[in-house]
Amino acid sequence: MSVARRVAIAAIAVIVTGCERKIDTLTQPEQANATAAIAQPFQDRRVTNPFPGATEVRLFVEVSYTKDNKPILNKRNGVRLNAAQRKAFEDSLKITAAPEYDMMCFIPHHFFRYYDARGKQIGTVSVCFCCNGVEASGSKALEPPDNATLNADYRQLKALVAALGEPTDILCD
Repeated sequence: MSVARRVAIAAIAVIVTGCERKIDTLTQPEQANATAAIAQPFQDRRVTNPFPGATEVRLFVEVSYTKDNKPILNKRNGVRLNAAQRKAFEDSLKITAAPEYDMMCFIPHHFFRYYDARGKQIGTVSVCFCCNGVEASGSKALEPPDNATLNADYRQLKALVAALGEPTDILCD
């Protein structure tokens, strides 16, 4: 078994069971690594190129609902982001330490949808400006570990959405 695997198993054992015997079976350097891994807080990180296979990103904004509770979009085909806008959007995304509390609502109304060269949707980043929440599907790069969450620079993101001619204060009542 590799040293890294033994350190990870020991760290988990200490966290889950509090059993110090597990960490005592490691060598001194392994014990130091396990202790550091447990004590070290999550380091925020930017997300880079979350959908490398995507050739197009479009923003869709839900502005209302039909009588059947189906979403009504501001623009049926969304707003296509150019390369600079896509970069600005992706630069606003980050993985951060999980907050001590959960979001109040997370009912997103802004959807950044990624498409491949054939026009097939391959992923989505959903944003709720009401509670400042963001979730994604279709990209391993956007899946945070257990002690973290997908987040965004909401000021930067609001500025981008406004520059695209779309509102950010949708259905937040």
